[in-house]
Amino acid sequence: MPDIAPTSQADYAPQSLTDLLNDVADLNDHATKPPTLQTVLHAFGRAGVLPVLITVALIVVSPLSGIPLLSSFAGLTIAGIALQLAAGRNSLWLPKWLCQRSVPRDRLARAVDKLRPLARFLDRQSRPRLRVLTDPPMSRVLLLLCGLGGLAMPFMELLPFSSSLMAMAVVLTGFAILTRDGLWAIVAGVPMTLALGVILTAGTAATAAL
Repeated sequence: MPDIAPTSQADYAPQSLTDLLNDVADLNDHATKPPTLQTVLHAFGRAGVLPVLITVALIVVSPLSGIPLLSSFAGLTIAGIALQLAAGRNSLWLPKWLCQRSVPRDRLARAVDKLRPLARFLDRQSRPRLRVLTDPPMSRVLLLLCGLGGLAMPFMELLPFSSSLMAMAVVLTGFAILTRDGLWAIVAGVPMTLALGVILTAGTAATAAL
């Protein structure tokens, strides 16, 4: 998958989480079968890669995170997208087996509905500020952190809430870059720290049990 979208979609990108969820809902409603990651990437276009990153992370924040291995696939997708964005790539490559992953339409619809209150709250609280944290080169540092968080998520599959906390950190970081609101980049450190705390606690407990 060397190119993520046709040129005709290059200038489009949702500007808020509410718009993003509306676009995902429309795509899900009009699809003849469960939309795959590749379908979503092509629908959003090149300018929509960051919103797709946020969408994947939102899925893990939602009740869909209970689907076995979903957090692992989502984490690898987040890592693949974020690390390539951080490297400044103009096109996106992901393995075919990841691009063909999908979520059942009814579950995706319910997840979107449950995420709408969170999206509306974040949208109301955002405005351009502390842009030094969301403009290059800091934006690439933030994307690198998202990528590393995504790589950690497959290892967090069995730790309750940890993958959702890491995904929430990715959502807030992507949201900060999308809306040019550096405050949310700072807030993203809270769920990321909590997720790392869960990992360290579990690791310490496992070591003590040996």
